[in-house]
Amino acid sequence: MAYSDKIYKKEKLISRTFYIDEKLYLELERLSKEVYEASISKLMNVAIEELVEKEKIEVYENRNRTCVTRSILIRESLLKGLSELKIKYGLSISMLVNIAVKNEIMEEQK
Repeated sequence: MAYSDKIYKKEKLISRTFYIDEKLYLELERLSKEVYEASISKLMNVAIEELVEKEKIEVYENRNRTCVTRSILIRESLLKGLSELKIKYGLSISMLVNIAVKNEIMEEQK
């Protein structure tokens, strides 16, 4: 096993602020503190990477939920991928980020 199989190579990180569904963010906080040895930004980067690679775009209803603004460090290549998905699907980048996080949380709960 090589390090590259488990650890990402260095890439420019860009700070971006997104509107995140508060319920999803609280679950990310829990995963970061109790389950994984990873920051919330790293968990979000993994979720976004999966979305960019698989394009599993399933819009979910966000009725009566609160969105909070959060800044995360996102890998430059993933930001580019989100921009391409935004053009392709006509969804905001914040919505795509929420979809990515929701997909990964649902996968985690299986």
